[in-house]
Amino acid sequence: MNKAIAPSADLRRFLPGLAALAILLLTVAIYAPGLHGPFLLDDIGNLEPLDRWMKGSLNWHAVVFDNRSGPTGRPLSMATFLLDVLRTGQLNSFSFKPTNLVIHLISGLLVLALASEVFRAVGWPEKRRQWSAVALMTTWLWLPIQVSTVLYIIQRMAQLSAMWMLATVALYLFARRILVQRTSIGRMALLWIGVPALALLALLSKENGALALPLAAVAEWALFDRTRRPRSILVFLGVTVVVPTLCVIAYILVHPGFFTRGYAVRDFTLGQRLLTEPRIMWDYLQTSVLPVGSRMGIYHDNYVISTSLWQPWTTALSIFAWLALLVWAMLWRRHAPVFALGVVAYLAAHVIESGPIALELYFEHRNYLPSVFALIAIVGLLNDFLSRRSSTIAFARTGTAAAMAVILIYGLSSLNHAFAWSSEAEFHALQYGYNPSSPRLLSVLAGKAMIRKDLAASLHFIDEGERYAHPSERSTATLWRIMAYCEAGSAVPDSIYTELEGRNRGRLTNFAMTAWELLANRTVDGCTSLDTMRVAHDGLAWLEQSGQPAGVQLVWRTRYNIGRMIATTGDLAGAEAEVHRAWTDSGRNNGIGVMLFQLNASLGRIEVCKEVLASLERSSHGDDYALNRAVRSFTEAMPGLEAGASR
Repeated sequence: MNKAIAPSADLRRFLPGLAALAILLLTVAIYAPGLHGPFLLDDIGNLEPLDRWMKGSLNWHAVVFDNRSGPTGRPLSMATFLLDVLRTGQLNSFSFKPTNLVIHLISGLLVLALASEVFRAVGWPEKRRQWSAVALMTTWLWLPIQVSTVLYIIQRMAQLSAMWMLATVALYLFARRILVQRTSIGRMALLWIGVPALALLALLSKENGALALPLAAVAEWALFDRTRRPRSILVFLGVTVVVPTLCVIAYILVHPGFFTRGYAVRDFTLGQRLLTEPRIMWDYLQTSVLPVGSRMGIYHDNYVISTSLWQPWTTALSIFAWLALLVWAMLWRRHAPVFALGVVAYLAAHVIESGPIALELYFEHRNYLPSVFALIAIVGLLNDFLSRRSSTIAFARTGTAAAMAVILIYGLSSLNHAFAWSSEAEFHALQYGYNPSSPRLLSVLAGKAMIRKDLAASLHFIDEGERYAHPSERSTATLWRIMAYCEAGSAVPDSIYTELEGRNRGRLTNFAMTAWELLANRTVDGCTSLDTMRVAHDGLAWLEQSGQPAGVQLVWRTRYNIGRMIATTGDLAGAEAEVHRAWTDSGRNNGIGVMLFQLNASLGRIEVCKEVLASLERSSHGDDYALNRAVRSFTEAMPGLEAGASR
């Protein structure tokens, strides 16, 4: 009798694992349609070093370690992009997106492991623990909001950081569990070396990886009784969480401009950001659990800013709701520890990207990791609700069927989104349906129309973008109009020049800096219909009255591009003056220095050439092969230049 039922019992033991494997395979099928989709927004800019490496102008070391996406340079993320190019030999979107999907799958398995450790820590029965963990993993993998992270190539940085943070917390809970059972050198090494190593990998992927160990501390607080906490755990958390946190606080107190200086290029203040983010965090939750409406998509640059607790009125409501939820979670920590963990960890996971740092307000990828803890909170709340009621078999089956139906709907919705991400036209149609008033999206559509040389469509999207944009971007809209005429090969109307002359005031923004760079590129390539000098003089007048420090990148980079424009008119002396000033203000940027040498060589200014070459030589012999070649070329040219000047 026992022998007859043994195989069935053994099979049931493996069912959760088999189900998890099936879910992973289905996830591949869901995302497959979007793996050939387009590059987006900042993909090209961040991956540009890879293009230079493929062309032989940059060393691999510079690709990995000289990235400027954040303070750490995110070398681990950049290394994976480099490995993709090495693997495929190509620089197309399909070289990168499958790797993003693999990271998503690995993260799903880590969600499974983390959930299993959490449910084990609170004493759930094995069957409930296993199937709840599988359900949570499946839900997280199939949330439609994740599509905009997985299929947005450069958001691999967010994915990798989340993956290592999940691994950090899961390993911490595992190491803690086995240490309580028996202390040994190997188990202590797992805690003291393995856990911090994973946290370091998270940090090297993206800066919010710094939250890995604090999230482990939140798990410790929520799941375990402080009166029975081993001393080794207290020491570990003190060394790895408390001490670093105090050091960060001390640094911020000594450097009060750490947060505030970044707001010089934003259309909102620090206070407005802190008031707005609670509303955004509720929106993240809404679009995770109920993925419909205008809050979906990647374009949220026109999100309404909270200017006070009552403008809009939902600001105060959002803040109050978060405080109430936090108090509820803390009061229920012993009663519903899984719920408490989910709530506090969700908030903690948003501390950096939804906190005081002067980042843009809203991006869905910021909820990639926090959504794990949001789901944990929901599972904890449902468990508490069901444990208070004596449910029948029919009730349990109905609840299970309802949960499976919701998860299936998520999967089908993600599949639909993946199809929409499969082509540029489909993608932009979807995004336009979500947020047709996004200035950034409208500028992208204007750019696409320019490529088609469709002047009417370009001007339409530019007009619409200006209508919805912040007033500080009115000058940017005029620059876009000038580019539209250039791309279409049409003469720029005098009214557009007059418009720029009336708008070339106020502070320079990131979008304006980008517009000047694109216009300079177009001018260098040739735009015979443009009065380049007139536009350049308007730009210089703008810079002079902006009131922004000359050493700010927005200013010196724009001045450099205006200098490039002036050079196309044949006024090399005028171009040299602006490029020289940009070189000085930038702290002797090498790229600007190369052009400055060329201008002065053409003007016969040998002493300036020597000064610039000496500066470039100090930076050469490194990873930038193009710079090294330029320095060699300039060095070889110097005797001829000196001889020409002496005649």
